[in-house]
Amino acid sequence: MNKVVLALVATLVAGCVTVVDRTVREDPSATWQTRQSQLLLLNTWDIQGRISARTLNEGWQASLRWARDKQRHEIDLWGPLGRGHVRLTLDDSGAQLRDTDQNIYRADDAQQLLFETTGWWLPLDGLHYWILGVPVPDTPNQHVLDESGRLITLKQLGWNIRFMRYRRFGRFEFPRKLFIQREMVNNLALESREYEREVAILEVRLVVEKWTMEP
Repeated sequence: MNKVVLALVATLVAGCVTVVDRTVREDPSATWQTRQSQLLLLNTWDIQGRISARTLNEGWQASLRWARDKQRHEIDLWGPLGRGHVRLTLDDSGAQLRDTDQNIYRADDAQQLLFETTGWWLPLDGLHYWILGVPVPDTPNQHVLDESGRLITLKQLGWNIRFMRYRRFGRFEFPRKLFIQREMVNNLALESREYEREVAILEVRLVVEKWTMEP
């Protein structure tokens, strides 16, 4: 009789443990909301890494340093297409690019300025959020989370972003690798002055090797 009672008690205890274990498991979407709100508060940081871009016709790669101090961004690129060092600065007054020959170019839009002066098209409008592992705020998006409430994939601003190999820097986890892709539709002028539409797949890959955060 005692053995039967002990067996019953053991079964009940095991069942209770199982129920408690399921109850304390965090919901990834709830974890994501907390994570996103914390990361969006970060506005001072410095990253170092490597970036590359490829279309159907060409590709390039460069070393990258991106320093942000609130609304001011300073992006340094070394090495792409033999251009040496390019520095792109963005703040409330607009964008400025200085090339390896110390020529200075200015415009209102940093993404467009970089393209017009170098031919490199980078999604700068979203990238300074995506490197944190969050979408651009107040902008439509579709995303998939992992079990830890971190972005795996994101569709936003016409781009498809994959977040890979998260790594902890300080008290936060950031994606160490981003793979970004979209279809670019360009109008090319022909000798007959007619235009044709060419669809080129643009791929951007970013590897972050070092994060430096504000205290």
